[in-house]
Amino acid sequence: MNFNYTETANLYLKDKYQTVNIHGKLNDIENPIIFGYGDELDSEYSVIENKNDNRFLEHFKSINYAKTENYKQVLEYIDSDLFQVCIMGHSCGNTDRTLLNTIFEHDNCASVKIYYYQKSATQDYYLDVYKNISRNFNSKAKLRDRVVNKSFCKPLISFLE
Repeated sequence: MNFNYTETANLYLKDKYQTVNIHGKLNDIENPIIFGYGDELDSEYSVIENKNDNRFLEHFKSINYAKTENYKQVLEYIDSDLFQVCIMGHSCGNTDRTLLNTIFEHDNCASVKIYYYQKSATQDYYLDVYKNISRNFNSKAKLRDRVVNKSFCKPLISFLE
């Protein structure tokens, strides 16, 4: 699954893998770009829903996922077998919290591996991404069990000295 609107993920993947651009693709009428917010776990979401005004729901990702088959393809994939999530370049912030929670806490999710940005010899963003990922878990026991510790993770690109 690719959260980007481009084909960048395919540069990292082998040909045997199919990519689902969950938020659409740039310049693709059949797979339009989905902008918006996706944190239905936030207590304010129910306040917005209870206003009974559809204009407030217009830019929520879950509403716009109905425009394509992408979300259903992701659900079919995670239901089919054990899987590992590899995080590459995604902050895992709250804007995708509902979807990430569905994936991370799914019974078939074996682990979540972070490929992090290495800023310098002494500074990286592994823990920043880990903290963001923690907000996507309701079960902190699953968080500690599934997120791969830093010693088994790698930087995306080595820093330049």
